[in-house]
Amino acid sequence: MHELAERAWFLVSRLLGRVLRSGRYSTVRITRQGTELLVSKQRRFYAPLLVWMGGPLLRIMDTGVRILPQRDWAARESHLYRTIHGSSIRAEADGTLTLPCLTGKTLATILETEMEEPVRRKAIELAIGALAEFHARGFTHGDAMAENVTIDLESAKAHWFDFETMHESGRPIAWRRADDVRALLATCLVRTPAARFADTIDLILDRYRDEDVARHLAARFASALQRPLPLHLGQAALSFRSFMEVDRALSGRNHSIAGRA
Repeated sequence: MHELAERAWFLVSRLLGRVLRSGRYSTVRITRQGTELLVSKQRRFYAPLLVWMGGPLLRIMDTGVRILPQRDWAARESHLYRTIHGSSIRAEADGTLTLPCLTGKTLATILETEMEEPVRRKAIELAIGALAEFHARGFTHGDAMAENVTIDLESAKAHWFDFETMHESGRPIAWRRADDVRALLATCLVRTPAARFADTIDLILDRYRDEDVARHLAARFASALQRPLPLHLGQAALSFRSFMEVDRALSGRNHSIAGRA
């Protein structure tokens, strides 16, 4: 009976997740200024309504994140680009943000097009390493999907971007970090053959190396009967079987660590 309830909620959550994912807040254009490539990002005209409606919905789902309104979003982007990337952004009168174009391809693009396993592993290692550094500086992302990190394989660097979403400050820091790792893990797994799931989980957690985060992460997959599931499946539409496989892999890993302690 319990598994039947989990499957039913999982199906509903996948449908709701698809609806949530379809809500696009911004448009993005690549422009050139002399020899420099820039990214122009502008909120759609209906974005304030989505942000207003989305706030209560995200709280009801107990997601622990919120979509920032225009002023707060611009301030967060400016602060993080200056602090993390050492560069400034420009805010236009119409609300458009002009940002430096980060080098490389998104991790999502690499995983969708690259077949060689060493290259895929290297790209994931760079992404999780950059996320760990981001966390070490006191920040969390709030939407740490494979779509929101660029990987420059030639320079062996990764850069996180797209800071429209923010974790609620009242959540424990290990919880917030685990939520970022969950989003990255899930969006990698939907682009990974099932036979490589366990290896990918080990790769990410071995690279991140935080047992508190690993415990919080395992709790996200311990049951499908969780209110934030629609948002999580909107980020990465895992199948029910894949979700359960992740649970088994994380549980086995945590039991192994506990046994060695």
